[in-house]
Amino acid sequence: MRPTLYFAIKAAEKYRRTHNVPERMELTDEILKQKYDENVNRNYDCFSVDEKLKKGLSLEKVDLPNCGGWLITKEGNPKDKILYYIHGGGFYGGCTRERFEFVSYAVDHFGYNMFSIDYRMAPNYKCIDTVKDCEDGYLYLLKNYDPKRIVALGESAGANLVLVLPQKLKEDGIEMPGGLVANSPVVQFLHYAYSYYECSLKTDYGITFGINDTIEGYRGDLPLDHHYLSPLCGDLSGYPSTYLDASDSESLRDEARMMYVRLREEGTDVEYHELREFFHAMMPAPKFRFVRKEEYPLILSFINRVMNKKEENP
Repeated sequence: MRPTLYFAIKAAEKYRRTHNVPERMELTDEILKQKYDENVNRNYDCFSVDEKLKKGLSLEKVDLPNCGGWLITKEGNPKDKILYYIHGGGFYGGCTRERFEFVSYAVDHFGYNMFSIDYRMAPNYKCIDTVKDCEDGYLYLLKNYDPKRIVALGESAGANLVLVLPQKLKEDGIEMPGGLVANSPVVQFLHYAYSYYECSLKTDYGITFGINDTIEGYRGDLPLDHHYLSPLCGDLSGYPSTYLDASDSESLRDEARMMYVRLREEGTDVEYHELREFFHAMMPAPKFRFVRKEEYPLILSFINRVMNKKEENP
């Protein structure tokens, strides 16, 4: 077992014992109020991040109809290609500023500029609002980029939204992006996959039993099998080229496997990588050398392939 994973598991076990954390995740009214306040008071200002993370990069704040985003560019990166980053955080938290270590690393080392969206989150807003924000971010990019030169990427809840985005675009008759990168995605909320029983509170302390219950504060009036919540249950025909990955040690492993199978059945250009003894949602963690060494080359190879794909003859 990787030292990083081993010590994370031991630390989590100690934390659970010390703080009497229940085995099932629960969102009480008190926690919901705390999440609400956190989202209202969250610092979204990327201009205020550590100067060393901004070095050599240009930042532009972008106002969207109901939320905001950040365009991060670097001199020398292609101007006709863009990464569209949709952050994770369980639909209840996270923002570009909190993920800026990854954002800056990707723009600096992947060789592509990035637009990162700060979509509206639960419990302040519902799924229908979040999905609309993600579409609005994509529509903003379409003003300046060929859709085939846009790759959407995200982790965990952000990976769910990356996989949901094509559902919304199809409904509205909008051309798909060139590719999708979904790291540790949650793809349905109807059942607990076997990997929960194998990994929850054993090798995965991030995603545990009860996580499906937390969707109640996010879904609004939508049924659990609605394609805005559970893309696995939607129409997957015509999906863009898709990259999926997950850790063999995480509860969402089988979610990624199921999505891979469904997309293959639809004839999608899809690849799936299962990474040994990683942790959940490892993509936005460039500080770990094994992530940079093992996962990033796979992601970048996919992105390069999509971005440089020849235009098909009509």
